[in-house]
Amino acid sequence: MSMFCQIMDKSESGGCGCKIPSSVLTRILSQTAAANTVSDDKVVLGFESSDDCAVYDAGEKYLLFTTDFFSPIVNDPYVFGQLAASNAVSDIFASGGSPLIANSIMAFDPELVSVEQATQMILGAQSVMNKFNVSIVGGHTIKNSQPLYGFSIIGEVEKHRLKKNNTARAGDLLVMTRPIGVGILANALKTGVIEQEDIAASTLAQITGDNAFGRTLSESPEVSSLTDITGFGLIGHISEMVGLGQLDVDLDTSGLVFYDGTESLAVAVTSADSGIFSNIKKYAQNVEYLADLPLARKFLLHDPQTNGGLLFTVSAEGFEKNRQKWQALCPDLIVIGRMTEGTGKIKVC
Repeated sequence: MSMFCQIMDKSESGGCGCKIPSSVLTRILSQTAAANTVSDDKVVLGFESSDDCAVYDAGEKYLLFTTDFFSPIVNDPYVFGQLAASNAVSDIFASGGSPLIANSIMAFDPELVSVEQATQMILGAQSVMNKFNVSIVGGHTIKNSQPLYGFSIIGEVEKHRLKKNNTARAGDLLVMTRPIGVGILANALKTGVIEQEDIAASTLAQITGDNAFGRTLSESPEVSSLTDITGFGLIGHISEMVGLGQLDVDLDTSGLVFYDGTESLAVAVTSADSGIFSNIKKYAQNVEYLADLPLARKFLLHDPQTNGGLLFTVSAEGFEKNRQKWQALCPDLIVIGRMTEGTGKIKVC
């Protein structure tokens, strides 16, 4: 019998579900922000709006900075590497930019994770970075009981193409580009309810896919805001879009698309310590249910996504103008709501 474990065996809460609850993070940052006394006029965007990247004015263009790493949501180390890389570069694309270089962040226990498993993680990640001509220029690797993998990425964006997460306008349509339910599938894998072989190849391709479509969206001035859906779930990232409290969202759940099987699995595989519950607690004050929803669907609205799709707002005219081109590039594109004037509420029906 091999001494080495399946990489999910030591994963406490996988993928972007292993984030510190946003309520805790908010408290920490509120107590430490004043200690940052450095002022730099070239810092265009920091952590003040929980945006996808920090932005630095480098002259003709903006430089983009982001860091993302997490524990496994699959046992296949190659697929884990693909997810880690795709998720990290996603923040660059969600800001409208292009990734340039990457430093890797890796942690594992060499007595439990083999050299071959670690090698496969790197090869999986490299396959994604090669696709976008991103050089992995270095990194840092430590011993840790829970496997972790991810990247710090530097990218760039033309100044007129920078997209933020909180600049939506009343009347805009709310659009997402990929199904949700990754966290539910990860929980089902971890608890042995399903095996990776049970996940359709098409679903796995979507989960490990990239968000390079963000570069296309950044060409359009009609796209008013852009982000990706990750650890705080769909509701959490919509909440960031209305963070200034001047807009509401009419969210039509009948238009949502979920990964195959996740609605039937959601209740059974969601434990009390799931990130779903911390997300529900954090964003409860933002949500107004206008119709009774099945519990499974409520869970999916708050399900932490790992390498989730893009979420953006666009004028109705802009959407119609670009619909054919966008849907050819992104077949899963779907309108899920509309922004209205308001006070920061997500009205779910």
